[in-house]
Formats: sequence, structure tokens, C-alpha cells
Amino acid sequence: MRSLTRGARQSMMSNLMKSLLLATLFSTLLPLSLTAQRGLGVEELMNDGRPRYMADRLVVLQDPAIDTLVSRHILMNASKNGLDGWRIQIYRGGHRTANEDSNKICAQFMDEYPDIPAYRTFDRPNWFKVKVGDFRTREEAAKVFFEIQSKYPDAYLIRDVIAFKTQVVK
Repeated sequence: MRSLTRGARQSMMSNLMKSLLLATLFSTLLPLSLTAQRGLGVEELMNDGRPRYMADRLVVLQDPAIDTLVSRHILMNASKNGLDGWRIQIYRGGHRTANEDSNKICAQFMDEYPDIPAYRTFDRPNWFKVKVGDFRTREEAAKVFFEIQSKYPDAYLIRDVIAFKTQVVK
């Protein structure tokens, strides 16, 4: 058997040390990674160190500035009796029979589209208007506009103050 040169011996020892170091690290870190992937059970997630009577509650931590912003938004919009949005104006008339015509068109629309609110207004000096919908965005209004355009060819989109939509959370 030939004897190894000094450089070859050092290289072999260096490789052996690297292998030993990697094996030690691998055997140390493997159990840690396995416990990290284990996950929490339902009971651990529900209790989370809290007393039993609080186990069914979710605690949300948020910046107090969020409450301030929401309160400011409510105060700014309270005087409007609504919020900025879009409606579709389907009628506008100022002639002698405009009152009856607007009433008839409003009733007809409510029969055809019971899920879309209709509003009949009078603006001085003598304009009767029928506006429909409470849309937050122009895109929402445009969707309905294209649906009703064939029945109401004089309809067009307008910006308006719309009613607040209330949602029931179950």
C-alpha cells in the first residue's frame, strides 16, 4: 500500500471533518424541523393558553388609529344621509304630464326589477326624475345599465348620494 502524501492526507482529513460536521448538524436539526411541521391540534388552537371561558373568542389586536379613522369617516358622512356612489337615471321630464309619467315609469321599473330600488324626485323649476339603484362603483352601475338599456333607451349613469346598504352578519 502506498503512503499518502501530506497534501492528500490533509485533504482527506478536511473532507472527513466536513462530513462529520454535516452529520452532526443534520442529526441536531432534523428533530427540530419535524416538530415544526407537526402543527397544533384543534384543542391547542382553541385554548391558546387562555382560560376555558375565553376559548371560543377571537382576540383582534389592531392599531388604535384604525378606530379613529373609522370614527372620522362616519362623522364626515353622517351629514350626507348616504355616501357617494352611482345611480341610473331612467327618466327626466319637465312637461305638463311629467308628474304622471314619472310615477308610471317608477312603478313599472319596480315591477320589472323588484330587487333594485327606485327613487322619484322633483327638482325645481319643473323637472321630475326617476333614478334607480344604489351602486358603490361605476362598474356595478354599468352592469345593470347594460341590462336595462333596451327597455329604457334614455337612461344614463349619474353620480349621486346613495343609501347605506346594511348587511346582516350571521
